Amino acid sequence: MSATDWTSEEEAVARHAFDLGKQRSILTLIGNLKDLSTKLDTPESIWQFHDYLSTERYQYEGRMEFDFSNILFTLADMIKQKLINYDDLNGLNQLKLSKIKAMSMF
Repeated sequence: MSATDWTSEEEAVARHAFDLGKQRSILTLIGNLKDLSTKLDTPESIWQFHDYLSTERYQYEGRMEFDFSNILFTLADMIKQKLINYDDLNGLNQLKLSKIKAMSMF
């Protein structure tokens, strides 16, 4: 979908949900890092921690850019990860919601 397929209200809803999911993903990551850091007791555990953080950074940077051509997929992914819920998407038209619901099932 392109930017022209969105009303200004839908764009605001999508951006708000996206920003909310992005914020929650960082809070989740911080919590996970705090938990993992308490288990650092060997050189191997340090390298595993580094690898985990590198993987999370790569995934975060790849999915956390608001882009109309991918936003439905991104929002569906955030639903799957429980970073947002369908209530956060109130205001999107039924077609967009249906696509997000379908994509979030896989």
